[in-house]
Amino acid sequence: MPRAASDLGRGGALRATAMACGIAAGIAAGACGTVAPRAAEHYVREALDALAGGDIEGAETAVARGRRRHPQDGSLAVCLASVHDLLWRDDLAIAAWREVAANPERAGWTVAEARGRLGDQLFSAGRYGDSVAPLLAGAIDAATTRRRALLAVARELPFRRKQTGPLVTEHPLLEGALPEFACSLGELRRAFAVDTGSSMTTIARSLADEADARAVTDIGTIPDGAGRQVAASIGVLEQFAVGDVWFGPVPALIVDDERLAMRDLYGGPDRPPIGVLGLDLLGLFRMTLDPVRKSLVLEMPRGLTPETSVQCVRSEGRCLVPVLIEGERLWFVLDTGASHSSMTPQGLIRLPGGESRAVPGYRRVRTAGGGGVSVREARNLEIAVSQVRFVGVALPIVTRVAVGSFPVHGVLGIDLMRQCRVTLDGGRARMDPGQ
Repeated sequence: MPRAASDLGRGGALRATAMACGIAAGIAAGACGTVAPRAAEHYVREALDALAGGDIEGAETAVARGRRRHPQDGSLAVCLASVHDLLWRDDLAIAAWREVAANPERAGWTVAEARGRLGDQLFSAGRYGDSVAPLLAGAIDAATTRRRALLAVARELPFRRKQTGPLVTEHPLLEGALPEFACSLGELRRAFAVDTGSSMTTIARSLADEADARAVTDIGTIPDGAGRQVAASIGVLEQFAVGDVWFGPVPALIVDDERLAMRDLYGGPDRPPIGVLGLDLLGLFRMTLDPVRKSLVLEMPRGLTPETSVQCVRSEGRCLVPVLIEGERLWFVLDTGASHSSMTPQGLIRLPGGESRAVPGYRRVRTAGGGGVSVREARNLEIAVSQVRFVGVALPIVTRVAVGSFPVHGVLGIDLMRQCRVTLDGGRARMDPGQ
């Protein structure tokens, strides 16, 4: 199922920064524009190198130092917007993109390109009315199809996204199944899979037809769970509610039914979902998976303390949580929509021993042709996440197509999350022992 939000501008600024500065060819595909002034380029390079290595704190420090010395530099403003977006700071990222668009020194970007990025960020933040003008200006070149689709939908949505309803809404967790939550589309009521690994709420085409989705527009292709390109549309769902929380009109990606059924590469449930709640809506709540109460709770956000939680990164629409494996900090997608946890080859080489840690194994991996394939596994791992520690874990090595500039070393699936209490709130995560 669709996981990344490069289609909505999430994380795309990192690649664009590298392209605009003419550096970090290994991070971004291609280059454009002029090279930033020498002194400013040093800080841009330092920030991009830090991001490529998963060092979000180092990137933030490099940008802050560069901005103090070169407050008007356009390439550093792009880096600043990217870092704010990674750290879930929508308002600050929007302000930084406005600065880029207004800056005569835009590191080689045109006004249209800069305003297009601003429109992407505004749309993702739910500021639909504000996004219209910059999306229109930025509907150029390769982004034409995508931004015109966002524009068509934004014109049919409220000026700003908002929700009304009770402070807390709760839904039981079914034994052996992926987390689900009851959602309403007007008079229709359906169970949506809760998928923190998906950038945006997504529905099957059959449900879009049944719910009379409006302003349905081709958005081109978007990456699925493995980074492969999948054809999709985007449309407006009227009278949408999550449990007892009312949203009214919301945007949703629309994919073929069989594509949505294949969203979990590691097996998944026998009963495929008709829709999934993505991070665009889940991120507005404090979400708690509670194995003791056997329920999923959504409530108004109130923040988590730094002392008892970890800072997540929002890259390409995914929520990445830092995990410690044998002293190495790796970034795993916090993915309630994945039935099984896994590791990427990029994560494997970060472990002591690297490739030698993988041994032959077998996992049922869902593919376009169906059936299972043999994979390698890294075994007897000790994984620490927030307040919990998993011992003796075996992770299959599953290749994911690289989409963004921030590394993805693996997936933390529901098999491990069901063993603990998981809370996600405002870009921070806390995991406590389940009992």
